[in-house]
This record gives sequence, structure tokens and C-alpha cells, in this order.
Amino acid sequence: MSSSQNLRNANKAKNDEFYTELSEIEKELNYYSDKFEGKTVFCNCDDPFESNFVKYFIMHFNSLKLKALYATGYLISPIVNTELRVDKKLIPYSLYVTDTSKYLIGDQTDLDIYTAKYFIETEGKRVMTPLRGDEKYVAGDFRSNECLDILMKSDVVVTNPPFSLFREYIALLYKYNKQFIILGNMNSINAKEIFPLFKDNKVWLGCNNGSKEYETSEKYAKENPQKVYMKNNKYYTKLGNTCWYTNIDHIKRHTLIPMDLGHEYYGFENQYDKYDNYNAINIDRLSDIPYDYDGVMGVPISFMEKYCPEQFEIIGLERYTCPKEVLVGGRLAIGGVSKYARILIKRKDL
Repeated sequence: MSSSQNLRNANKAKNDEFYTELSEIEKELNYYSDKFEGKTVFCNCDDPFESNFVKYFIMHFNSLKLKALYATGYLISPIVNTELRVDKKLIPYSLYVTDTSKYLIGDQTDLDIYTAKYFIETEGKRVMTPLRGDEKYVAGDFRSNECLDILMKSDVVVTNPPFSLFREYIALLYKYNKQFIILGNMNSINAKEIFPLFKDNKVWLGCNNGSKEYETSEKYAKENPQKVYMKNNKYYTKLGNTCWYTNIDHIKRHTLIPMDLGHEYYGFENQYDKYDNYNAINIDRLSDIPYDYDGVMGVPISFMEKYCPEQFEIIGLERYTCPKEVLVGGRLAIGGVSKYARILIKRKDL
């Protein structure tokens, strides 16, 4: 691949300048505290010295009983502060951590945030390895040979990958049969590469989904001033419909949607719209699911936040399930008006 193509790849990734808050990471990963014992975690990120994912795993390295932590940096990190230079050029690098115990104070089991930062700044510079990239991808790109080599040595991937490359990223994790907890846009559920994974219960949503606050870059702030605000002299934005995608089991996945809210279908059929072009009823809110209906229902993609595989069967997504010739603009319709993406489901527990 030419250097100009490398640059186009780099620029594409650089448009995803959203950095996850430590509080959001803690809120989600608390549900998986028993899933990391003896495992090697890999965090692809822009800059391991800045990444809150790295800070989280350094802080909890011992209580999670990790075997090791890998983290890689990216050549074009817009917030990189680490002065790691070779031949006077700033370069990306990888970190490899296997022990934090000598930085514990007194009877500490784990490091606090301040000691974790000190560990990264002090110990990190002793255990980082320069990344060179290859003919096809720039250094630190998750598709580069160096990063793939680290991926193959790892058990679990936890990160916020570039949203623009999300489909490619998740496909890579499945290719190498890795466990993961990663952030993505909820609309990615609709993608033809990703929806079958949901349907076959090979991937599901995590526990804390919806609008989230992200630190972003000055470049993004200048390009999107109406979406950005300042806090503690840093730029922040909020993104709606961001979700945790995972293939690691958690308790909320097996929580039944309440069916005792009094909504009935039989005897009240006229209260439920049927699609013009498919034999199913439309459900706009999950609280409106009738407890006595055993047919197919169309629900919004937000259903996946509450989906319990013991309670519902996923029939399909309308665009991949219904004959194309009956769809209206690729969608189901009511009274000739198309509805936004609908997942077709059926109760299991009647």
C-alpha cells in the first residue's frame, strides 16, 4: 500500500477522537470483575500514557488477578504527550505490564489513580517497546502485524476502537477468537457483518449503554463547536446511543423483561398496528409488549439493551429477513409509512 493510502487510513481513524472517561469504564467493568483472572488484557489506544483503559487495568491489576496487560499507542495520537523519540522523531510504542506490586504502599491491594499515573509515567518508560508499523499500516494501527502479534498473545480486548472502523475491528476479534468488551455506536447492530452475531448469541450489549461523555481533541472542537464544551481546561462532547459490545457473559443479560404490566393482545387487537408488508405487530416501546402474544413482533434496536435469550428468540432484522420487494425503502411499513429499523422477535416463555 502506498504512503498516501497509509495517510488516508490514518486520517480516517483520526476522525474518531473520543476518549472514554474512567468513571464510565469502572461502571461497566465492575460487572466483569471475576472474568479476568489469569488472563492477558490488550488495550489498543491512541496513547497508553493517556488512556483511561490503561489506568483502570493498572489500578486493578492485582484484584482482577491479571496475568499481563498490553497496550499500544498510535502514530497520529492527537493528545500524545509522551516524549519517546528515536532519531529525534516522536514514535508510538507498546506497553507490557506483568507486575505492579512494588508500587503498592502499606496494606494496599491495588494502586489508586495517583499511584497508577505515577506507575505509568515511571515504570511505563522502562517497559515500552517502539512500534514501527509495516508496509500496509502505520505504527499502532490495530491491523498492523505488530498489533496482530500482540492480539494473538492476548485473551481479552477492552477498548474504545475507532467508530468508523468498528465493523472491521469486531470482525478481527472474531477471526482470532478473542473475548472483548468494547464501545461502539448502537446503530452498528444493524450492520450485515454484526447483526448475525447478535441473532446467534455470539455477541450482546453490555450493562451501561446510552449517552456518554467523552474527552475530545482541539481539532474536533474547532470543527464541531456546537457539540463541544470545556471542563477542567479540556474539550468534551456527548455522544448518544453508544453501547458496550461484548461476548463475555454478565448477569444483566439474563434479567427478564417484566411481562406483568397488564398489556394484553387478545381482546385488544385494534390497539396494536400490524405491518403492511409482514405478518407481525409493531411495538414502539418495550413496556407495551403484550404478555399473551405468541406471534412475531417488530421492536426497535434499543430492544437489544434488554434482550434476554431465555425469554425471546430473535427471528431477524427486517432488511435481512423480509423479501426486498415487499419492503418500503428497505423497511417495514404501517399505512405506507416506513418504520426505522425493526428487529423481529418472538416470545419463548409462553
